Amino acid sequence: MKKYVILLISTALVITCVFTGANLFAPPVTEVTIYSAQVSEVENTVKCSGKIEETNKKDVFLDTPVVASDVKVAVGDTVTEGQPLFYVDQQATFTLLSYSSSMGLSQDVLGSLGASGSSLPSSSTKQQGSMVESVDDIPGVVKAPISGTVTNINVSQSGLTTPGTAVVTISDLGSLQVKVSINEGKIGDVAVGQPVSITGTAFKDHTYTGTIQKIFPAARQQLSGAAYETVVDAIVSIDGADEYLKPNYNVEASITTSQLSQSILVPYEAVRQDEEGNEYVYVYSMAQAHRVDVTTGRELTDGVEITGGLKAGDKIILNPDDVTGHGVRVKLANGVDADA
Repeated sequence: MKKYVILLISTALVITCVFTGANLFAPPVTEVTIYSAQVSEVENTVKCSGKIEETNKKDVFLDTPVVASDVKVAVGDTVTEGQPLFYVDQQATFTLLSYSSSMGLSQDVLGSLGASGSSLPSSSTKQQGSMVESVDDIPGVVKAPISGTVTNINVSQSGLTTPGTAVVTISDLGSLQVKVSINEGKIGDVAVGQPVSITGTAFKDHTYTGTIQKIFPAARQQLSGAAYETVVDAIVSIDGADEYLKPNYNVEASITTSQLSQSILVPYEAVRQDEEGNEYVYVYSMAQAHRVDVTTGRELTDGVEITGGLKAGDKIILNPDDVTGHGVRVKLANGVDADA
């Protein structure tokens, strides 16, 4: 009897050692986190970038250089249409223009001198070949052509204006728009009237809405990194523009072109690609990781669109780099059986 008891105890010890050894030398089970694939309504969007600009802006140019005698405005000043921007020293201007004509100087050369002309010989009569007939031909004051804010000024007290350069720029800062550049491969999806979401680094806490108002009729070349790309410009209105927006701010725009109702989205980190270029994910099922090849669609803000290979409810493993291969044992990080 004692012999049978000893044999039974020995057998139990051997079985215990076998199972204990198996557990000791078995590879560790990988912990995984999962995401349950869902069918979502997805917006089809076109991403592009651009700058904020004034809807109404006026650059003031003069036919001839003039000597300013009294500058009345500075950058940032608000002006009304017809308000004097600066006065002109008519006599100094006439003397300068007459002298330059007699010396055969062009307006470009005259403008490069950058002086008031006070050191030049005075003259009250027209010189041979003068640019103007008399002092009265020279405007005594330059006025604002529109109401708005002075955003640039290129004239100084007793200074000579430069030909071909705007002496003053006036902008209506209460009426802003965005000019965006759309890649030629995406322009076919864009149409006037489509809604736009507008964001920017300078106003990162604010998102504005707008609408495509105009699409330019011709494409152009634009430098992108080290190469050129072909783009088409478009104008976007801004709803509720406020003090956070300023001309020439860089913006990112998302144009909503359509809505899709039956799209499965998967987080970017779940999708992998093998050496042959096949895209795949790992799906959790019965405590195992199963590789499933997928077909991807558009890259969206919330993830990548899956057009084939998955169905709603599939449990996608979000840390696939920790999975050693198809069919390996895994467990959920939170210890809950997802198949229960």
